[in-house]
Amino acid sequence: MDLLKGTCPKCGEVLEIPAHLKQFSCLYCGARLSPADLKQEMAPTEANVDGAAAYQYYVDHVVNAVTGHRGIEEKLNKSDFDPAFQRYSAMNAETFRRLDEAVAAGAATVEEAADCFLDGLEEAWRRETKKSSGKFAVGQVDRDKFIIAIYLVPMVRQMGLSSSEDFCVALQASWCRRHPKSPFHLGDYDTIMNGFRKKYFGLCFITTAVCRYSGKADDCAELTAFRTFRDGYLRACPDGAALIDEYYDLAPGIVLRLDMAEDRDRRYEILRQDYLLPCYQDILAGRLEQCKERYTNMMHELKEAYLQ
Repeated sequence: MDLLKGTCPKCGEVLEIPAHLKQFSCLYCGARLSPADLKQEMAPTEANVDGAAAYQYYVDHVVNAVTGHRGIEEKLNKSDFDPAFQRYSAMNAETFRRLDEAVAAGAATVEEAADCFLDGLEEAWRRETKKSSGKFAVGQVDRDKFIIAIYLVPMVRQMGLSSSEDFCVALQASWCRRHPKSPFHLGDYDTIMNGFRKKYFGLCFITTAVCRYSGKADDCAELTAFRTFRDGYLRACPDGAALIDEYYDLAPGIVLRLDMAEDRDRRYEILRQDYLLPCYQDILAGRLEQCKERYTNMMHELKEAYLQ
């Protein structure tokens, strides 16, 4: 069993807990905690903070907050995201607590910290490219950006440190200067989790995203037809409820990945031409079973491409 070790922020006692727990009680003081609350050691007081040492800790660990968690970007369905986020937070929160101490002590600015992080990440990419004889993994930059946008930034913002928001803004700005064609937006944990709960996530969610990129309104003919198909024919099928539940589970993560791809417009257009337009034509022609089969195949392919 994987264990997380840290210090209770309430009483200062050292705890070891199973890594899969979302919440637990301190064995010593009874405080209710989450993995992100654990500290690797007692936070030093302002009077004895060594800002330089705190910043060096950040420098030594921050790149690993991405490179040490590759594959986590695939944990984007309703059941996997929250446990993955909690584990990620427990393993990386200390790095940003130390940064907060360094900034408070005047040992670094958030802009310096953001640039240092991305400099280190780019150096890691160069080493990996050299190690692989110049063939850097296609899409690795996008995948690392996804870890930053969906895990690292929401974790830092959730921590609510004095430097949290300023650091995230500085990180976003530095990334966009370096990768102007592949920006990311500042997200937060609650928004991502709420996305998995919204009822419009499901069969029509990917269709909604494609229509949005095509400049179509939420009540356009295509979306209206797909919603009618979902709530009528599909829901009445013996396996309809299970298929709709699967779409609720998978679609939000797929769209998050699509939205952050540098070539997202091209990918959405392929989805429209290869799947959604033929599905729409099936619905208009009354070929509802064929539409169901086509859309199911699309979801399986998207799951393999973006969530596995």
